[in-house]
Amino acid sequence: MKVVNLATTDLGGSYKAVERIHRALCMQSVDSVVLLRTKFHEDSMGTQVIDTPLKSLLSKAKNVGNLLLSKGEIISDCFGTNMSKHPAVRDADVIILHWVNSFISYRNVEQLLALGKPVIWVAHDMWNCTGGCHYDRYCGRYEQGCGKCPLIGSKKENDRSCRNFDRKARAVQQSGSLTLVGPSKWSAECAERSRIWQGRRITWIYNPIDYDQYRRLEKEEALRAKYGVTTDKKIILFGACGALSNRTKGAQNLLKALQKLDTDSYLLAVFGNKDGERMADCPLETHYFGYIRSEEEMTEVYNLADVFLAPSEQESFCYTVGEALACGTPVVAFRIGGIAEQVTHQANGYLAEYGSYEQLAEGIRFCTERPMQYIRNENSLSEIGRQYRRLFEELLREKEDE
Repeated sequence: MKVVNLATTDLGGSYKAVERIHRALCMQSVDSVVLLRTKFHEDSMGTQVIDTPLKSLLSKAKNVGNLLLSKGEIISDCFGTNMSKHPAVRDADVIILHWVNSFISYRNVEQLLALGKPVIWVAHDMWNCTGGCHYDRYCGRYEQGCGKCPLIGSKKENDRSCRNFDRKARAVQQSGSLTLVGPSKWSAECAERSRIWQGRRITWIYNPIDYDQYRRLEKEEALRAKYGVTTDKKIILFGACGALSNRTKGAQNLLKALQKLDTDSYLLAVFGNKDGERMADCPLETHYFGYIRSEEEMTEVYNLADVFLAPSEQESFCYTVGEALACGTPVVAFRIGGIAEQVTHQANGYLAEYGSYEQLAEGIRFCTERPMQYIRNENSLSEIGRQYRRLFEELLREKEDE
């Protein structure tokens, strides 16, 4: 069985999912390959398809066109790269689309469906079912087809978000086999509420965690010394790709929760911040790790913390939560999205009601003042690989029966 994974770049949490799904498939004897528009790291898995100066120039021109047609956070992908003629795509039994913004356009989706192969689209955020935003900030307009978009201050029914929604729906409803896979039940339920995916197969498969890599380590004091976090205070860890600049990750919520703590009892550790980027008005002593690419280092950083705080606004899965839990570090977060499906309240973490900063603070106190359980969620590489392979086999059988 041959599978091709398409993704825009080798950056961020969505690419982490691509790489781990690829590894999970290989463990199930699936011949999996990864194709990227742009590759930033030589040692990352995947082959860059924009591999000549001319292709690069054309890709950049298309991206400029998409930006001109976008408005604020409402992203339009009208121009992209036709991957239907790529040898690896032609040779594949199943095509998987991941986070493909600025790479695969609406028209390109139609071209892939025209090949007659099963196509799976993994919804790493909400963009697949909205008129262009990656997360809707609970406006719920995508359930009515968007329009009057609050993210761009629109009062018009037929605004950019509505036109994007309709164009995306036409692409998704093109004849062919197309399945949406959400990395959580929540993300699959979002798709079910969107007219874009009406009549299409929707399912959910959690993102895989490498439990051989992310695990509990001994010698916490030695780890703190290694990273220069020598303190008797409880360590609150916070981080993500673009931790301080990405509103969805909730740095603004973090500050409000920390203000409700005894500031002399805790130290904040932050990873994923850009070089020189600091958090203004933070009431706690703060240690900044910056961007950590090494999974070995990331495992150690999770292990030196007493609690991981994930104050995200919305999340389809949230890899940092899964990784922290795999390392035995309790997680405090809002009861939202895919996070609520990983954290067991008052067992391996604490779930606050959305918007309650007092409950976030209480969760930090709760998790740092008593022993917490270690609960291994059932989303290992081998288990998730098996689930994807079963889905492939089902889709291919249906294709043979047509």
